[in-house]
Amino acid sequence: MSTQDFDALHDFDYIIVGAGAGGSVLANRLSADPAVRVLLLEAGLEYPGSQTPEFFRRRVLETGLEQTMGAMRLPEYYWTGVTARRTPDRQALPYIRGKGAGGSSTVNGMVAVRPEPADIDGWAAMGATGWGWDDFLPSLCKLESDLTYGDKPWHGGDGPIPIWREPEQGWGDVDRALYECGKQDGCAEHDDYNEPGSTGLSRYPSNNTADGLRVSTNIGYLDPARGRANLTIRGNSQVDLVVIRDGRAVGVRLVDGTTVDAAPGGEVILSAGAVHTPPILLRSGIGPSAELARLGVTTVADLPVGEGMQDHAICAIDFVPTEDRFYAEDLRATNTTIRFSSALPGTQPNDVVILGTNHNYWFGNQNSGLAVQLNEAWTRGRLTLPSADPSVDPVLEHDLLSDPTDYARMKEGLDRAWDFLGRPEFRKLMVGDPWGPRTRAEIMAQVKDVVHACSTARMGQPDDPAAVVDPRCRLLGLDGLRVVDASIIPKVVSANLHLTVIAIAERASELILADR
Repeated sequence: MSTQDFDALHDFDYIIVGAGAGGSVLANRLSADPAVRVLLLEAGLEYPGSQTPEFFRRRVLETGLEQTMGAMRLPEYYWTGVTARRTPDRQALPYIRGKGAGGSSTVNGMVAVRPEPADIDGWAAMGATGWGWDDFLPSLCKLESDLTYGDKPWHGGDGPIPIWREPEQGWGDVDRALYECGKQDGCAEHDDYNEPGSTGLSRYPSNNTADGLRVSTNIGYLDPARGRANLTIRGNSQVDLVVIRDGRAVGVRLVDGTTVDAAPGGEVILSAGAVHTPPILLRSGIGPSAELARLGVTTVADLPVGEGMQDHAICAIDFVPTEDRFYAEDLRATNTTIRFSSALPGTQPNDVVILGTNHNYWFGNQNSGLAVQLNEAWTRGRLTLPSADPSVDPVLEHDLLSDPTDYARMKEGLDRAWDFLGRPEFRKLMVGDPWGPRTRAEIMAQVKDVVHACSTARMGQPDDPAAVVDPRCRLLGLDGLRVVDASIIPKVVSANLHLTVIAIAERASELILADR
């Protein structure tokens, strides 16, 4: 039911804001009970997954991390106004997020890797009671249909999202060279990257079918639920703020002024993502009181919204490949990885990963090389809102690698990548010499984020000054309002966020239904 007029939209048990990786899951799971009325509001386009543009269905996008040119050509599928400053002395540049049904799951790099068990147990230790590894693993299994290891007890075989690993015959030359260098160094070989306790050399899993087609949450979760009479999905419906009366969320107001009401006792669930949920909260009067005063917004709840944001840092070393390189049709940018542990004091396992880049889609060119991603990060930044005007986009201040441990392990990863690129396995693939950062100044000038913003409305105990929501995703000090997206992650996980966010929504849907 996606064609109703807003005059008829009221008395919903759940109003979900955002149809991305979190909201799509919630819409499916909560509307499975025909007695529950669910409204899903999406700021961008609402369309069946079968109508996803071909540009997004294949495994290779024309652009990646920066995505600036591709995004500007397709603004209906991207948020184009958000900016991020990677380090304090650099210019703020676009920070592109997916827009429309499926959100960033429609436009991302399809890296389907899981967090480390230590990451999730760390959440519980930080006050996210009920979110330890043993609680979270069932949600990870529920979401997936692992096409290789679906029969293993730590995997799922019949979930909405297929997990694929490219067979060796489909690897590029860089994949093969990286794998060989890892074996020379004695790295363990764990084909299943997502098996708890795995490390070293692995194939990189992705969320696509065996014939290479992306499966977003729009395809995997929303499509099966679209025919339900109790689920209403509305696109082009950007939310300005949550309407709060007497300490309870009672509905939302759209940017066009339309108000949509929840049923008595109903709930509003913000799933607009770690970048777009905080502005809604701030405009609603939920955030640091000093920030709200600056914005001219009356404080409803003085909470640290936007503070403590995290992302993954990445640096790349490039080279020009020879003309006779192996380049399979629809070749994924990276199929093999090496994870290792820096073993620096206080760090977690697999805190650094080296990726092969058969073609550097991250920067919109055909160079090859290696990239070093900091899986575990200690650095924290912040998200701010320049104005309470809903047409004004937030600004992210990452301050990447400002933590000395983060810088040290990035440097260790780059030193190792430079060593690999000097070996015969790589030298035979390149024209001339590779280029990339070596010195501190060069590293700080090049380091980028991986567009994995999280922790802008952290989960924790009510007495935690860093917490915004409790372990049941409820806003502290308010009734009828929850956040279910990457915002609530207490500390960034040692993995790309896609599967983690889907699993968060799976877990949260169980808690929400139990509370009902």
